[in-house]
Amino acid sequence: MQQILDGILEAIEDEIRAQKHYRMLADKSEDPKVKNFFEQLRMDEENHEAVLRARYEAFLKMRNADME
Repeated sequence: MQQILDGILEAIEDEIRAQKHYRMLADKSEDPKVKNFFEQLRMDEENHEAVLRARYEAFLKMRNADME
């Protein structure tokens, strides 16, 4: 179970890095369409992060229940 939790945490970190990258690209963009494109990608990554965090919490609860 710990391997799953560690893997999810690593994936969350990847999502956060991607968000920062897309934010930087959006900030550098002068074209509104390009800026909007990168902002949408950043928001997608935020949604991925939220899903991963929910799954992490679910697995954590399962693990804790198994330990009782």
